[in-house]
Amino acid sequence: MSIGYADEYGIADRRRGALWIRVPVKPGAGAPLQGRVHALRQRQAMNYMLCQFCGRPTDDRPDGRHLFLLHAANGKPIADGERTATPPVCDGCALEVLGRPVVWRECAAALVEDATAWGVAGIVYAPETLRPVPSERGEPFTLVAYDDPRLPWTLACREVVALHGCTAVDLHDLAEHTTARALYPPCQRINTYRNEKGSL
Repeated sequence: MSIGYADEYGIADRRRGALWIRVPVKPGAGAPLQGRVHALRQRQAMNYMLCQFCGRPTDDRPDGRHLFLLHAANGKPIADGERTATPPVCDGCALEVLGRPVVWRECAAALVEDATAWGVAGIVYAPETLRPVPSERGEPFTLVAYDDPRLPWTLACREVVALHGCTAVDLHDLAEHTTARALYPPCQRINTYRNEKGSL
């Protein structure tokens, strides 16, 4: 037993046992809405380690590591094994992001050796009532591992990975490093975000 669509269609709707929210796909239509993440683009960025902003691969470093910038208002560094639904960032986009003062106050950076598929962030439904189960601490989504018995009753909205081989990076050092490595102009900022018409 699980939740599902009446007209469910293979891997377009379900991956690794999780039912995914449906989103429209219309490349080039509309304008970016920076506060709203497009579920399909987010999942693609996580699965293929693509920059969350421009969509370029983020494994172009000699050691193959990926740069992650995560919210950390308390200054806590990114820990090994930490779970996140935030995709990595390429050096070109990191350089532009680091030009925003708020980033220095609220973000932590790490170079990550491996980002392993862990589960999803989504809306869990109660099997008995088919009503949404409130998430902890009022968060919009609940984190559900792929081996969690709640997975069949979850509508997935974000892919979640576990970060391994994390090396904390000082933001000042990162800014200098990305400046030296920036080989292309600032990227168009639309990759994982919905546009005003709700499409890619």
